[in-house]
Amino acid sequence: MVKMQIMPVKRVAVSVGKGLGSRIAAIAKLLAEAGIRAKVLAMPLSSVKPEDLEGVDVLMIVGTDSDVLKATHQAVAEALPILPVSPPGYSTFFASTDWEGLKDVAERLARGEYVLRPYTRIEAVVNGEAVARALNEVAVFPSRSASVMEYDLFVNKEFVWRDKADGVLIATPAGSTAYAFSVGGPIVMPHSKVLEVVPVNTVNPLRRALIIPEDAEVAITNISSRYVVEVIADGVERVKVREEVRVVKAPSPVIFVRLGEGLSDVIERKVRVVSGEVKDLPPSAKYVLKMLKVYGPASTRELLALTGLPERTVRHALSVLLRRGLVRRVTDLRDLRRRVYRAV
Repeated sequence: MVKMQIMPVKRVAVSVGKGLGSRIAAIAKLLAEAGIRAKVLAMPLSSVKPEDLEGVDVLMIVGTDSDVLKATHQAVAEALPILPVSPPGYSTFFASTDWEGLKDVAERLARGEYVLRPYTRIEAVVNGEAVARALNEVAVFPSRSASVMEYDLFVNKEFVWRDKADGVLIATPAGSTAYAFSVGGPIVMPHSKVLEVVPVNTVNPLRRALIIPEDAEVAITNISSRYVVEVIADGVERVKVREEVRVVKAPSPVIFVRLGEGLSDVIERKVRVVSGEVKDLPPSAKYVLKMLKVYGPASTRELLALTGLPERTVRHALSVLLRRGLVRRVTDLRDLRRRVYRAV
């Protein structure tokens, strides 16, 4: 359901991504010129308390899609509508506007010329207890890259298939343009009342993306792998699986501030983001990025094996991707002494 918003925005909480602190003054000035007060959040969103948001109408996040996804995993995502803004020089998928359009957006907010759109979230109940929520997708994968798992898939307690694959995704309509899209899933029209189940690199060509009602319960059971299997929610939360994973629609959506949006806008944003990601990248960097998106986080040694490229070429490609913000170097949760590269 789309809710029209006619009340002018009076106060906006502002959170900026890493390296964007110098832009805060410019943001506050643009908002003030439109008659909107800015409340700058100097602390991480995980530390924001309800009293910090008293009197605030909208949470503006200036940052990458990764910054927005991380925000949706915090309690603040349930307290305020989110206005995502692309940083200078970037095009991001979730953004309602880019940096250059911020002045116009501030004026429209002040006039109440916007809509609030709810985005479905899903939650995974892991081992009957741990709960991880996701805006894009819940992924079930072995903890070691490029390894396989076997599993049974049930939808509403009805057996659907047993598969052997690199993993399986349960995605929302918003997530249909993310990881699910990169492994062969369809783009789902925004706000459709469905979810999709996408096997990743299955050995059975008959296993294709499955569209199911959004109120269905998905169960991944009888999981078998040489390595520990994990649930990964939006690439943000990770939980080890001992028994099974059950995925259902979360009770509360994330609300985004939009200035109008249709299917063509979603597709256009996806094309723009993908084009921006790979524009002017060396071929080796494009190849390494593709490997990280397909196989998940990997060390330099694992990337050497996956790509077959010389070590010097792989290291140069990684340095380019790190500068562009397309990959991050993170701690391997399987071995805290080890660092791996992960596509953002």
